[in-house]
Amino acid sequence: MPRRVDAAERRREVVDAVKRIVVADGLARVSLREVAGEADLVVGSVRHYFATSSDLLICAFDDVIDSVLTRVLAASPLGRGSGHPGAEGLVAQLCQLLPLDEERAVDLCVWSEFKLAARTRPELAATAERGHRSLAAALGGAVRSLRPELPDEELVVEAERLLATVEGLGLHALLQGRWLDAALCLAVVRAQVASLAAASPRLSGSSAGIH
Repeated sequence: MPRRVDAAERRREVVDAVKRIVVADGLARVSLREVAGEADLVVGSVRHYFATSSDLLICAFDDVIDSVLTRVLAASPLGRGSGHPGAEGLVAQLCQLLPLDEERAVDLCVWSEFKLAARTRPELAATAERGHRSLAAALGGAVRSLRPELPDEELVVEAERLLATVEGLGLHALLQGRWLDAALCLAVVRAQVASLAAASPRLSGSSAGIH
């Protein structure tokens, strides 16, 4: 008796095939036919779960956003061994946006491709906005734990500054990984978080900080 196909498992296989194609050749190669071939399925099987290429792209984009957000939110908001509660937690959260292992490198590559595509593909715009807003909110919460005295408007600025820094750093690491390795990426992130923590009046004149 043939094994019953699990819908969630099959959709997972198809989305993973999209990611492999994007990493290897970019988003332009993604089509129902190409994805079916990559997933070792017939096109009709893919259409059973995704009626159009746009449906497939949106699902894959949502999936990579959820994957990254899960890691960011799972990072501890409290530091251990740091000079200030939350400093190491914020470092850990930012590191989830860097290509420090294969899983994070794949997600960063795929997310970056989708974000760029959203500039000219309206069907991806809402998903791109959700991803950015969710990440900014997560980092804003971490900044709040580090600098509770910041007014809301300054907190938004700091969260966006950190997000812009780490996204740029991540892209540089993807493109220049031979010299911008994990140790250097971590040093840059720590420097950014240390500069944010050092501005806190509670830390002025103390020996607390990132070491």
